[in-house]
Amino acid sequence: MAAAAVADLPRPRLVRRQGGVLDGFPRPGWAGPEIPTRRLLLGLAVLVAVVCALVFLHGSFRTVDPGHAGISVSRFTGSLETLPPGAHFRPRALYEIHDVRVSDQLLTGPEGSFSVSTREGVVARMTVQARWAIDRSRLLSSWAALPPNPERELVAPILAAAFRSSASRYDVTKLVGEGREEIAAISGRTARARLAESGVVLKDVLVANVVLPAEYERGRVAFVDEVQSTDRMAVTLRLKEKEIEKAKLEAEAQKVAVVKQAEAAASQRLIGARAESDAMKYILTLKEKEIEQKKLEAQGERQTRVERARSEAEVTRIQADAEVQRRKLIADAEAYSIRATSLAQFEGLRREAELVSANPLLIPKTFADRLSDKVQVILTPSIGGEAFTGEVMRRLANGEPGVAPLPASVQASRRSSKQ
Repeated sequence: MAAAAVADLPRPRLVRRQGGVLDGFPRPGWAGPEIPTRRLLLGLAVLVAVVCALVFLHGSFRTVDPGHAGISVSRFTGSLETLPPGAHFRPRALYEIHDVRVSDQLLTGPEGSFSVSTREGVVARMTVQARWAIDRSRLLSSWAALPPNPERELVAPILAAAFRSSASRYDVTKLVGEGREEIAAISGRTARARLAESGVVLKDVLVANVVLPAEYERGRVAFVDEVQSTDRMAVTLRLKEKEIEKAKLEAEAQKVAVVKQAEAAASQRLIGARAESDAMKYILTLKEKEIEQKKLEAQGERQTRVERARSEAEVTRIQADAEVQRRKLIADAEAYSIRATSLAQFEGLRREAELVSANPLLIPKTFADRLSDKVQVILTPSIGGEAFTGEVMRRLANGEPGVAPLPASVQASRRSSKQ
């Protein structure tokens, strides 16, 4: 009911104004401009042509992977061209590209296993490994002759044939043992020459495994055990011989060592005796030099003592001469002193005698002076009292001493006598 009510409402009318926004929209009932059909077809044709060109260009760039080479075959002329790894412009409508691996390949597994017959007629199963590659330089000339699977259809059969022809010249023991490398080298040379004719380079061939028949294997194992037992016995005998030889050599070595030790001891004693003799010679020489040195020292000491004695005698003589000279000088001095003293005494005695003869009273005075220093003796002339008193007074009045002084000679004699 609400929807019906809304439908019954009057709808607004859009008024188109000049220069308004609605001028760009077509008016109701307008059919639009007329587009030419020819132009439309031309645009579609151009678009289809561009798409076809892109598809053609995308399919015309052919890629050759690394380690492979491309054989470009022209569909019109049949010419061949080798393409290196990378992208090449070869349209599929004009060229056909065949991808060929030219890097090294390894033949192993079931393709490398085949049966060979030995000289004894024993059939053995041999497994080989081979490294081979297609010769790039001869690819154009040999590509047409190569099978689709060269490893299984070309390399494996040629290797099997080469090994079968070579194995027939070897016995089983050599084939299983040390003859592997030799048969691999011989068969490799044969197969390498045959594969080179087909444009295939055989680089290395190795024998991986050789499987013998079960019956022969059991007999071979028994034979090997017997051989090993014989070899062990022979080795044991050789070891015994070596031990005996070793014991002999050790005994001889011990004997030689004892002899060498004795010779060394004798040589050592001889060297010791020579050394002692040389040492004695050296010691005797040293002793002679020591004796000579002691003689020289004794002579030097004697000469020193003689020189010292001479020096002491000379010193003693000089000292004696000096003492004599000193005593002589002392004696001369004493003699001169005695002489001078005697003369002085004689002169004093003479003067005293003169004085005593002139003054007889000097004798008691001198005796009194010698008795004590505290005694003073006055000598007076033998005159009267009045005359003496008058003489003393006169001297005192004139400022002279009352008693006349003694003569100088008397004073000197007195001093000498007191001393």
